[in-house]
Amino acid sequence: MLRLNPVYQKDLRTTARSLRTYIIIFAFNSLLSLFGLFALYFTFEYQQSLGNSVQYSAILEIYSVITGVEFFLLLLVVPAVTAGAISGEKERQTLEILLTTKMSPGSIIRGKLLASISTMLLLAFSSLPVIALVFSIGGITLRDLGGFLLLILETAVYLGSIGIFFSALLKKSTSATVAVYGIVLLLCLGTFGAVFGIHFLTQIHLNHLVTDGTTPMQADIGNWMLLLLGNPIATYLSVLKGQTGTGRSLAEIYGKYGNLSAVWNDNWFLISMILQIVIAVLLLFWSAALLNPLKKQPSVS
Repeated sequence: MLRLNPVYQKDLRTTARSLRTYIIIFAFNSLLSLFGLFALYFTFEYQQSLGNSVQYSAILEIYSVITGVEFFLLLLVVPAVTAGAISGEKERQTLEILLTTKMSPGSIIRGKLLASISTMLLLAFSSLPVIALVFSIGGITLRDLGGFLLLILETAVYLGSIGIFFSALLKKSTSATVAVYGIVLLLCLGTFGAVFGIHFLTQIHLNHLVTDGTTPMQADIGNWMLLLLGNPIATYLSVLKGQTGTGRSLAEIYGKYGNLSAVWNDNWFLISMILQIVIAVLLLFWSAALLNPLKKQPSVS
């Protein structure tokens, strides 16, 4: 039989017996159900009470609302779950015991990450009945659902590796949690802000160049748009646009701020997923190096 990672096995048992896990699952699905039922009511009952016909695109918007809420909750939960993975062991003074076992630092890191991913997959699969509301109406296929679950898994690995890294780098769980949320905020909003800022400065420069009274050209920041490849929200919007035709905000950013080649536009999800997985792997190797007692570096408090 396949031997489970001991750290993963131990954390999985602890998670399964923890009341906190059931509270998270209940709160997660309660919020998701609330938004899903509200979207259903607004799409059908409310629109019909106003005498408006229900459009087919409105059904797809229900899927967009439900998956959007679930993805947003994922961004909130993953840092909280992973930030204390290693720093918690430091605070309990059990990390040294783990390092004296036959397990390598890499195995410890993998076990912690797998335990965190398992929690996210548990949340994702527990939310399937809510997402199934859309299947009862039609418009979304199993392939679309599989693509969304793949996005959830990839994002959990990406954000989880960031949480594990700061948990290995810092001594306190509080410090690690603040650092992880700061990085996630920088990735999700900071990259959009950078794109907008670069476009704004480029547009000002073009406006100053126009001196003959003609209409100024629209600035094109081109490859600076690739900063969004590391943005989980941009990746989610690309998946949503491919499945439902919504996610217009990302398409508007492409058209208004920068023109990319068809290769980037057509394969944005695949390219961004590969890039984020590469970053995750590098962070996990770095985290293992931080735990290596033979290459011990002082932890930052």
